[in-house]
Amino acid sequence: MRTDPTQAQSSVSRTSWRTLVMALMMLTGAFSIAGVALPTTAHASTTVVDQCNGHGPAAEGATTAMKCTVTVVNTISGTSTYSTTTVTRLCTLGPCSAPNGRFTTEAVSLVTVIRQCNNSDNDAAHTISCDVNVTNNIGRETPGAHPVTASTVNQCVGSGTGGVVSCGPFPATSTGATVTQCNGSGNGGGGTVHCMVDPKSKVSPAIPITVNQCNGTGNVGGSGVTCTASIITKITNKTDPTAATTTATRTATPTPTPTRSTQAPSAQVQTGTGSTAGSDHEGLLMIVAGLVLAGSVGALLYRRYAPPGFFRRLTRRG
Repeated sequence: MRTDPTQAQSSVSRTSWRTLVMALMMLTGAFSIAGVALPTTAHASTTVVDQCNGHGPAAEGATTAMKCTVTVVNTISGTSTYSTTTVTRLCTLGPCSAPNGRFTTEAVSLVTVIRQCNNSDNDAAHTISCDVNVTNNIGRETPGAHPVTASTVNQCVGSGTGGVVSCGPFPATSTGATVTQCNGSGNGGGGTVHCMVDPKSKVSPAIPITVNQCNGTGNVGGSGVTCTASIITKITNKTDPTAATTTATRTATPTPTPTRSTQAPSAQVQTGTGSTAGSDHEGLLMIVAGLVLAGSVGALLYRRYAPPGFFRRLTRRG
């Protein structure tokens, strides 16, 4: 009995095609599973608070006082983010670098950089007081929530020449510190430099925050520079983004100036994209999976229904 080589070749070809299509479909499934299982890391848009910097004499005369504060409540749970920021500014004679007053802003972005009271009030002796208070509420399931470590500090370096220096911790010269404050300030003799960082201050990789304040400030004899910073980080089992609103409402005491309005652009600038790191990779994998699946189905349909010499006739027509 003689076997037709054409039929044998066709049978082998069909088997090869079936094997190839099955392999492609399995590859599609692998890409799909990878796209779903790929871990995502929060990469929310971030906000910079920038106020009371570069303040100097106004048309009304030399500066006589400066008091600026920033209170932030950041909340992140998984990839959901929320923040409430309350700032106060009081500068005389003449307004701060942004209008004087009290302002509260709510946003879906996180505040990660705070800069205030730097290179300011170097024209006359007076009191300068600047404070930063940050509370970070982080859901335990948030990527990068751990480890929680003590805030690093760089402060009171080259400050208080000829005066009284009271800083804690001191000496503190960490490079790339979480809090950098009161460096090169309060010089000129007869003044005071009192700068503190809350010993309970801790940070988490989920919210890489930095504070930079009161550097190069109050360098006139007799000036008093007092600045404090606190960063409290709480890891919770479940974080409700609306908790930030409740906390901020409790801390906002009614004042003659508006307590709920948009901050001046010079005080708060949003950066970042608000996307989620990992989502781009997930989308790409799903696109590749779709293309592979489409190719597999097309190849299978062609082998099943295309007439002999289909491509040759199609090429000749072209």
